[in-house]
Amino acid sequence: MYDDIKLDKLNRTETLKYLGYGNINADEKTDKLMDLAEEKILEAAKPRYIYKLFDINECEEGVEICGTSLILHGDDIREHLSGCKQAVLFAATVSSDIDNIIKTYSYTDVLMSLVLDCMASVAVEQVGNRFDDMIASKLPDKYLTFRFGVGYGDLPLAQQSEVIAVLDASKRIGITVTKDNIMIPRKSITGIMGISDTPVAKKKQGCAICSMKDICRFRKAGNHCNG
Repeated sequence: MYDDIKLDKLNRTETLKYLGYGNINADEKTDKLMDLAEEKILEAAKPRYIYKLFDINECEEGVEICGTSLILHGDDIREHLSGCKQAVLFAATVSSDIDNIIKTYSYTDVLMSLVLDCMASVAVEQVGNRFDDMIASKLPDKYLTFRFGVGYGDLPLAQQSEVIAVLDASKRIGITVTKDNIMIPRKSITGIMGISDTPVAKKKQGCAICSMKDICRFRKAGNHCNG
């Protein structure tokens, strides 16, 4: 378990994407709401993450995580990890306190609750991005893939609980998974990064293989979530 990531600022551009602004500048009211939301999120955030390195093998169902009973299912994760002998499994959260703040505001100020929710999503993604940089610095002689989220492509979201179990993330950083495959705290993420001794081919990334592409609010607004 690790808690050495500190957040001191949240990305406003990404927040506006979540809010559906796209490339449009926020109005004065939204700017003020983001100021307050950022203050509350940063005050409540307690970023924590956990990761483990595993040897991996391709198999008929997808990718076997050696030393565990976990097999990551699907063609997309197999392609993502093609050429890699190891993988990093990762989970992170920014605390249940933030969930409580968002819920409290949902009863009294729906717009503020929405802004808080979007900024909290940005916060946990920033934790993930900081982790990406950290693990790359720890493995300077290796080549890493991008972080592939559970539920992305044809990797079933139903495997969320299996990844959390392999990482012991419930005990170590307090993430649980509901029967509907929702992580609690809500502002939590998981991911898989491949590790190779040689340069990895650029893999497909973005809307083309996302399992949410048909219902994604970003695509409906003409935007996308990954920059």
